Amino acid sequence: MMCRMERSSSILTLKYLKIIIDKNTVVRKSGTFMMVGNPKLDLNAEIPPVFKSGGSKITIQGSGFSNVGEVAIEGVEKLCTIKSNEKVACDAPPYVESDFNRKKRATGQYANIHFDGYLASYPVFYAENPEFDKLTNVVEYEDGEEGAPIMIMGRNLLEGAHQSDYTVKIGLDGTCFIQQISNWNITCLPPKSKPRTNHSDETIVFVVVEVGNIQDNLGNIRYITALPILPIVIGVLGTALLVSVAVVITVVLASKRKRKGAEKKFQMELLVLEDKIRETSREEFADAQMTIRDIKSDLVTSRVPYCNYQSYAFHQLFPNQDISSHSLLFEPMVTDDNRRKVQKAMDMFDKLMTNKLFMKSLVQTLESQNKLTPQDKAQFASLLSVCLLGNMKLFYQLIDCLLIGMIKAANKKQHKVLFRRFDTITQRLTVNWLALSLFDHLKKNGGMQLFMLYKATQTVIEKAPIDAITILCKNTLAEERLLKNRVEHEILTLDIDLNGNSDQRIPVIVLDCDTITQVKQKCCTAIYKNQPASEIPTPDELELEWHAGKSGKLTLQDIDNISDRSNGMIRLNTLKHYMVKNGSVMALMYKESSDPDDIYVNQGGTIAADDIEDMENQHVQGMVPTSTDHVKLLMPETAADNQDLKWHLVACSKNNRDVENFPEKSNLPDEEKSNKEHEIGEIFLNRLFHTKLILRDYIEACFEGITDSQSLSIPVRYFLCMIDKQGKEVGVDGDILQSWKSECYATRVWASLIAKPQILFDVNVPSHVEPCMDILKQVFIDSFTQCPQHVTKDASTQKLLFCKDIPEYRKNVNSFFIKVEAVNDQEFWKAMDEISSEQTKEMKFSRQATLHQLYKFIAKYKDEIIEDFQEKDETKDLAFGNKLEEVIDLMEEP
Repeated sequence: MMCRMERSSSILTLKYLKIIIDKNTVVRKSGTFMMVGNPKLDLNAEIPPVFKSGGSKITIQGSGFSNVGEVAIEGVEKLCTIKSNEKVACDAPPYVESDFNRKKRATGQYANIHFDGYLASYPVFYAENPEFDKLTNVVEYEDGEEGAPIMIMGRNLLEGAHQSDYTVKIGLDGTCFIQQISNWNITCLPPKSKPRTNHSDETIVFVVVEVGNIQDNLGNIRYITALPILPIVIGVLGTALLVSVAVVITVVLASKRKRKGAEKKFQMELLVLEDKIRETSREEFADAQMTIRDIKSDLVTSRVPYCNYQSYAFHQLFPNQDISSHSLLFEPMVTDDNRRKVQKAMDMFDKLMTNKLFMKSLVQTLESQNKLTPQDKAQFASLLSVCLLGNMKLFYQLIDCLLIGMIKAANKKQHKVLFRRFDTITQRLTVNWLALSLFDHLKKNGGMQLFMLYKATQTVIEKAPIDAITILCKNTLAEERLLKNRVEHEILTLDIDLNGNSDQRIPVIVLDCDTITQVKQKCCTAIYKNQPASEIPTPDELELEWHAGKSGKLTLQDIDNISDRSNGMIRLNTLKHYMVKNGSVMALMYKESSDPDDIYVNQGGTIAADDIEDMENQHVQGMVPTSTDHVKLLMPETAADNQDLKWHLVACSKNNRDVENFPEKSNLPDEEKSNKEHEIGEIFLNRLFHTKLILRDYIEACFEGITDSQSLSIPVRYFLCMIDKQGKEVGVDGDILQSWKSECYATRVWASLIAKPQILFDVNVPSHVEPCMDILKQVFIDSFTQCPQHVTKDASTQKLLFCKDIPEYRKNVNSFFIKVEAVNDQEFWKAMDEISSEQTKEMKFSRQATLHQLYKFIAKYKDEIIEDFQEKDETKDLAFGNKLEEVIDLMEEP
């Protein structure tokens, strides 16, 4: 006897059962009978799409399935299979077209699932049905022999199914073994023996592809009977000769058959590779049509964010050091007991540091110390340069006498590399003086072209996909940073609502393959265009919220609970992962400025069912199921994030192995296709050349601005003329003389500005831009060298990329040094006074702290310095040694 229980509003445990039959017979049974809760569906689990024709397997996740007798899905005759208490496998129902769906352009619908007497709705997402190309020719196979695989071409093959969902039937009872399947083709191996057929010609069998409810007859193949081996002559006339002939014929036929199969297989592989290369080349050609016009709108600038003079000087003198906490910006800590004594000593030392002969002898003494490392020399030169700020006349007089001494002391063999090694205090002082003298000129003339080159490079790179983890870029000048994979992406325009409560929305162009941090960075770049980086918030300080009217907000993050995880790896979320569409409204706001009363904030982090329709209008119906329950917003799992290896566009292993060993499937891009293209990554080298072509105008404009003798500053012109004069006095030829000027002016000053624009501009140079700026720096240096370049096909891509441009740049360099006009002393000293006056106003270095640092440096070598003062002819009568001893005695006095 089977009975059906009525509904219950709660979970019950029954101890006694009473059954009444025809109101007369009563059956009583003791035992435990339970009424458990209805099964629950997990609507947050990943739901892969299926084909609109239905029939594909879908796995429904939830709980309480083991308490159900039968599970059926409406529209499907076959019952579902209960795999476990948490999983049920069902055939997907076909997609039902309706006026509502056509109006909404929906690609999903809800299916009713019957769990005994309980009905639940489950979202099913659909993909377009696959399309298969018919077999154009009837392929012949020898019955009983293994032949070449069948290649079935098509489209959208894996959009709504897996390889296991496909079956390729040969004839009535044969199956084609699937070896490989991708989104565009199926490769399968037909059976050796001919299956049964219903064709009038018994040698012909049909080929049918089945996936879900789809059965598509693609054509026919033919099985033929192999030709018989030459019969062996039996009888009296058989001789050894005939037997030998038979053996030879047998071997030849077997070899021919084997070679024929290998050739067919090889031809199929070549066809697949050829098709892949053709498709990739066509797409690369289409991408290469981007020109400088496509980025000029992003480069319109109203101002250039120059650093102030203080920051510029600090970056030049103390690279890679913190400008906000450096000791030279604060007065030295001195106890009250020693304050008067230390002040007296520093006043005496200050007078010595304004004497040219004292500083010259001091520098020459330190130059001769073998214990002094290049880092120590650089530090001392920077401290001495700070000490001379505001007195550029004395600064020049010091480097003038030091350079003259260095040039005269060098022999002819040393002349060629005199300025190349850059390992002396004199050379570093010279470069510091040049850099400090150039600031006003850079702001008025040369800086604009350099800033435009930097911004153009950044814009071109960020117009294309960038891997946030490996920093590989589709557009770049550096081969080691080249993304050698195809990344399918779309350009989106987002309407950005600044602070989340403004009526004004700013359009920002992004890519759907961008991570959330990359999107926030692009929003900041568009909103705070050409503002100083110190005034622009960082992406870590901001939140990006997807606003959907009354339905509230969804905070987008790089990693959250719905991130793709596989094989111990986690993929950074992208706009495509969230299914963000063109024209979506986003809010960019500070994390700490969240207002609980803000109308945009969804109270409690939930979305009500009454607002689902409005959310669907914002293109997010795939993320939110239509249920009467509230849907919790997903927040990141920081514990899991720390254990998983993160990746974005290019997957790599924990041991840095090739990407082909790691996640096979993901939403973006098609990993199977990208991994195979990685084997022929040289196809993408043209991206380097394409990037260079787009940047060519800005590179030439920058180089021409640097080598424009008409706009050259007075201090630089005076310095170059001084080098000319000293070189001629010692008989140096023109090439060596030009190399001296190139090393001082181009290699040590301008090359650093090109490689590190943050020295001159208030910008944060992204890590994907730095390699390109380094390459442009090297091109600039090569343009100023006189050594001939011998470039072969085996040279580095960097040399090949600019091999035709450098000779043209060198012509400008040669004419540049020839056209430099002389400057008289009066103009030069006037310029020095103006620069000194500006330094006095702008510089905030502590002179006491600078003197203290210099004293500590000198105190290490006090004996050698005092001895040199007493022995040198030009200083022994000036009592520098005694005065320095007085300073040391005061400082060391207890």
